[in-house]
Amino acid sequence: EILEADPLAVFRRIGLEGHLTPQRSNGLRSMVERIRADARAALAEA
Repeated sequence: EILEADPLAVFRRIGLEGHLTPQRSNGLRSMVERIRADARAALAEA
């Protein structure tokens, strides 16, 4: 379910990045990618 979701598209749709500094936007993207990487790893272990 996590891998099927596109949170960055949701953030763009609601205009979130327009309210964040570039550094915070990069951090948000990194956090989303980390969550997705952890989900892929958990799926591979299952």
